[in-house]
Amino acid sequence: MLRVLGEVDACVGGTVLDLGYPKQRCVLAALVVDRGRAVPIDLLVDRVWGSSAPPRGRETVHSYISRLRRVLGVLGGAGIARRAGGYALETDSTAVDLYLFDDLRAKARTSTTDKHAVARLTEALALWRGPALAGLPGEWADAERERLGREHLATRLDLLETRLRLGEGRQLVTELATLADEHPYDEQIARQYMTALHRAGRTADALDHFRRIRGQLASELGVDPAAPLRELHQRLLGTNQPVAGPPVVPRQLPAAIRDFTGRDEHLAELDALLPSHDQAAGHAVVISALDGSAGIGKTTLAVHWAHRVQHRFPDGTLHTNLRGYGPGRPASPDEALDDFLVALGVPAAAVPAGTTARTGLLRTLLSGRRVLIVLDNANSAEQVRPLLPGTPGSMVLVTSRDSLTGLVVTDAAHRLTLDVLTSAEALRLVTGIVGRERATAEAGALRELVRLCARLPLALRIAAARVAAQQHVSITDVVAELAGDNRSRLDVLAWGDDPYAAVRTVLDWSYERLPARQALLFRRLGLHPGPDVSLPAAAALLGLPVRETRDLLTALVHANLIASVARDRFHDLLRAYAAEHAHDLDHEDDRRQALDALLTWYAHTAHNADRLLYPASTRLVSRPPEPRCPHPLADRNHAWAWFTAERANLIAALHHAADAELDEHALGLVDAFGFLVLMGGWDERITTADAALVSARRAGDHAHEANVLLARGEALVHLNRPDAEADLTRAAELARETGHTPVRIAALNDLGRLMLGQGRHADARRFLDTALTLSRGVDTGRWEAIVNGMLAKVHTDAGDHGKAIEHGQRSARLRHRIGDSDGEACALTSLAKAWQGLGEHDRAIAHCRQAIALGRASLGSQDETLAPPLAVLAGSLHHLGRVGEALECWREAAAIYAERGLDADAAAIREHLLTTVPALPPDQRAMTVYP
Repeated sequence: MLRVLGEVDACVGGTVLDLGYPKQRCVLAALVVDRGRAVPIDLLVDRVWGSSAPPRGRETVHSYISRLRRVLGVLGGAGIARRAGGYALETDSTAVDLYLFDDLRAKARTSTTDKHAVARLTEALALWRGPALAGLPGEWADAERERLGREHLATRLDLLETRLRLGEGRQLVTELATLADEHPYDEQIARQYMTALHRAGRTADALDHFRRIRGQLASELGVDPAAPLRELHQRLLGTNQPVAGPPVVPRQLPAAIRDFTGRDEHLAELDALLPSHDQAAGHAVVISALDGSAGIGKTTLAVHWAHRVQHRFPDGTLHTNLRGYGPGRPASPDEALDDFLVALGVPAAAVPAGTTARTGLLRTLLSGRRVLIVLDNANSAEQVRPLLPGTPGSMVLVTSRDSLTGLVVTDAAHRLTLDVLTSAEALRLVTGIVGRERATAEAGALRELVRLCARLPLALRIAAARVAAQQHVSITDVVAELAGDNRSRLDVLAWGDDPYAAVRTVLDWSYERLPARQALLFRRLGLHPGPDVSLPAAAALLGLPVRETRDLLTALVHANLIASVARDRFHDLLRAYAAEHAHDLDHEDDRRQALDALLTWYAHTAHNADRLLYPASTRLVSRPPEPRCPHPLADRNHAWAWFTAERANLIAALHHAADAELDEHALGLVDAFGFLVLMGGWDERITTADAALVSARRAGDHAHEANVLLARGEALVHLNRPDAEADLTRAAELARETGHTPVRIAALNDLGRLMLGQGRHADARRFLDTALTLSRGVDTGRWEAIVNGMLAKVHTDAGDHGKAIEHGQRSARLRHRIGDSDGEACALTSLAKAWQGLGEHDRAIAHCRQAIALGRASLGSQDETLAPPLAVLAGSLHHLGRVGEALECWREAAAIYAERGLDADAAAIREHLLTTVPALPPDQRAMTVYP
């Protein structure tokens, strides 16, 4: 087990493993506290050293992680994985004492009895061996130690509170007296101590303790005790006795659904909001606002969770449907207040007139009581506020299609937004309805049904019910119906005459509340071909300025007709619904103009971003049409971020343009898709080229055809596919015929690369020599630099290292002159490999160091700019006997290849290690290659 609740160590079978020096243990602790999330390398450096980080802090952390992996390999069940965002600890929750502590606390919160809660909390506290992260230096460790110390104290107080409820006051007096001395201003501890003294028959001592703490608070902090402590004092004085007669305990929840599925994270988040067992310990009413789109399962989740926890609310559970969305008139606050007051024992004739009076009476009745209130299907904060308690102890759960921002801002409500189910949850739900036998027999159709229902719970239940209710209807039959156009899919997702069992109808209740311009934007979004839409893209679709579009989008987000994460998106059924309304309500010319404006915006912005990333590159589209509101990009980093965010949308836009025979748009887009090369999106590069090739040939444009064949051929070469030769040969021929020299040079260069990979050195030199002749004087010298770099690789591979150095130096000089740092890194790597071939390892290392520095600054093509120099550097370091440094370089190179999906290159390094470093134990070789 990994242990951080005390000294940081690892324990196997009673044996404590050595985790190294304090800073190395600090790296492990920094990964543990983020519980499986990737921690960026720079953040790890900051946590270990803070502001005094050494110059090679990143390299040192890499080294620490490598050593920790070896130790964790002995531990079993735990490991450190490299991810795109950094490093993450991967382990079972039972293998880390902190995770086990958190899990036991969560189980205690949902325990059905106080005895069970005591057992869980006692077990949790037994995991602590002293202060957390003991022995770790630094500001981060100090802050984390303090935070975990507060968690320990809170857990200890929860245990004491639960034991007090079980009548153990006399046994707890001594422990609470010590705590009261250690925390003289903590009113929760004071209240527990006074309660224990009272139950031990020492009421006078309890009252005396109240006088002491009241005096301390007044003299040193200038405040009085809070209401919970004052109320306990009054009860102990005997001046606040409860009214005789048993109170009414309403239990108004509707029946919970039998086959509730999934939502574990949401249930846990709601559990975490539960008020303390002591109704007086809180400082405000706990309000949770549960929102989400129509059919997402808000009511189902709310009722299921309320049934799970209503035992925690001994004074009752109130429930009402506010009818905020649906047929008929929404319920007024007065209607709900009347129902609640009668449920709490107020005779109907005694209910006062007026909302203010009713609200006041409700709050009076709820004061000092623990009641759970479920307000389902609200349409606004104003509908909810009169129904809120005024004192702590109770909890309110509100569901709505509206985000209820007003409750979040002014009433401190905790917002929890539901999305569609995960694939696994959706499959479980449908399987439970149709039966395991039918689900197993049609497993493929079942997965397709889940996809076509967009994992929306309402749609899944309707589709599955159609299968379950009729034995002659197969899952495949329903899938065939769902696979039609948008209208037929929504037609299928209805069951009988129940308006609540029809996806289109429940979506109507949201759409019909929209003002005209919001409704128009919603329909326009249904035309968008991609998975999400940015604010500027939405503005292009709508033909409005960004500022006005932002307000409209925000309104749609609040209505949960789109979901906003960093961008706006909606699931496929909402998209189908929006597209259906666009087709029914908007003229075809208006739809065509909106789509044309969107594709123009994408192509124009993509070309601007491409020019920032490849300033010296030659393009077929020199001046793409300008949209109404161009999107400004500040620099290369901004361009890279835009391409990263819009990657899926750009690809979808190109495919849509090609399918709709909007060939000018398709060819304009594909000409700016060089970013896929930087991002390693080789498969996407091929599929987009396939689509654009249809457009180029349909348009009879041989120049674009050559350009698209070049793009596809380049990707095929990178994936070591022999069919690249036909594409590149045809691209070179068409480029020669159309006079487009840069495309011809690029095709010949890639043919050289392909021949090199196949070991055909003479053919490679023939293509590259022709390319070199053509490249002299073209553009800025970029193509001459590229071809020289490729010739350096060919000569190195053939063993002619002198020639390789000549071409490599020429390439590096040209690359440096035009500011192509990625290309310069590649050229320096070629030079390093040539010097290595001559046995000049110190020169090779120097060139590799230069290349690596440039490669680390690369925006994305690190499988070409960083991994190769790391691998070459490893070879020279190993030759010089510096095996540990070499292994670190090989490990990082293999990780980069693996992250980019280049498994063959990662495997080649592993094979090289198996044959080159035979003295290294196999488990360490594997660890080095597969971080």
